[in-house]
Amino acid sequence: MAAVTQHDLIERLESAKYKAQLMQKEILVSHRLQVDNVDPLIVFANSNHLYKGQRSFWSDASGELTLVGIGEARKFDVDGDERFAEIREQWGSLIQTQLEDFTTPYKYGTGPMIMGGFSFDTKKFKTPLWTNYADASFVLPVHLYSFFNDQAFLTTNMFVKPDSDIHALFEKAMKARAQILKKSTIPSGLDQSFTLTEIDPEQWKESVADTTAMINKGKIEKVVLAREVIAQADDDISAIVTLSNLLEQQPNSFVFAFERGHKCFLGASPERLVQKQNSEVLSTCLAGSIKRGDFHTEDERLGEQLLNDQKNLEEHAFVVQMIRDALEEIAGTVHIPDGPTLYKGRDIQHLFTPVIVKQASNIPLMDVVERLHPTPALGGFPQAESVEMIRENEKLDRGWYSSPIGWVDLKDQGEFAVAIRSGLINENHVSLFAGCGIVADSNPESEYEETLIKLKPMLSALGGSFE
Repeated sequence: MAAVTQHDLIERLESAKYKAQLMQKEILVSHRLQVDNVDPLIVFANSNHLYKGQRSFWSDASGELTLVGIGEARKFDVDGDERFAEIREQWGSLIQTQLEDFTTPYKYGTGPMIMGGFSFDTKKFKTPLWTNYADASFVLPVHLYSFFNDQAFLTTNMFVKPDSDIHALFEKAMKARAQILKKSTIPSGLDQSFTLTEIDPEQWKESVADTTAMINKGKIEKVVLAREVIAQADDDISAIVTLSNLLEQQPNSFVFAFERGHKCFLGASPERLVQKQNSEVLSTCLAGSIKRGDFHTEDERLGEQLLNDQKNLEEHAFVVQMIRDALEEIAGTVHIPDGPTLYKGRDIQHLFTPVIVKQASNIPLMDVVERLHPTPALGGFPQAESVEMIRENEKLDRGWYSSPIGWVDLKDQGEFAVAIRSGLINENHVSLFAGCGIVADSNPESEYEETLIKLKPMLSALGGSFE
């Protein structure tokens, strides 16, 4: 079987070279094969030597699909307001005009796809914190390891030029595949101590008070204010160890990592923005939160308290209405339950409502992402006014925090989450982010305490002791 697969790849490369010579341009060969199951974290670790700073990781909330993107066969970086359309057009153009016939039977989560994300606000002043992270940045991996429903696949993407050395391309791909799929162990973390630095917490509380006053004057209904905490260690912080801890500690969350050079943005988000699979689009509203209880009866009591809390119900309703309006504009009929249920994470529980469009095959996924970002859960309501207030009053450079991150494939299927419960690793320190929805009756001290709860997942995943 291995010899047949290798022969197939050589034939594909030779066919692409002939096509490249006729058309005088690069041709993309995407070659997928089923492989032995290897822990995706091991694949991520194995690829560090070959493609350090060029890796992506994605595990969906169900635990059914995990993707490891390795290397950069093609990178799409876009700045400015037209970023969603430009990414859609650049990716669409590549697969329509340069992709050699992808004859392998399609499987969801395999084959040619791009992985990446967007910034929260293109107009916000950018600081050095988010160097290497454009307003939109997506990568077509050289190798994509897909673990889906207990089956493993490896897709290799190569661009063939009119003068390419086919045997050199083939040998390079074979050596990389062997390295990536090598059976090994997940690196263990060092016992590290971290120094925590909160960035202007009292000023943040003052911003909450000022924003609440403006809301009570009728200028706006809701604004989400975020803040930053920096954890610093003596040694470099390991992305692989942090990812391992997130996967273990945060079930039912989207666990992700996107490297750009020496920095890595990673986290475990409970919030799906949108999924498109077959002809169905699914979005979810996750807004309104309370802590988990230490024992069952307390946890149930807190859940019931959340389900009957007027402030949180109003905050949740803002998000549901916005998602409904955005999807109805492009899809017509949407399906929404009568009321929210509870979504329970390890440290925090949320109000949860799914929003579904059943006939959506002709709706571009990037168009849906653009219309939904930012939801009232991450920006506020009304959308434009709240984002402008954040831009003017929030001291934090959010970068990719609270923004859409995910993947899209050649059939315009894919999934995006909202990048919360996250941090940006930069060598030996990591910036952690948390935000709260500010409404008319918000209390600065209570909102501050809520951010501490939301910081727990990343603090725990770092795995050290904190001062």
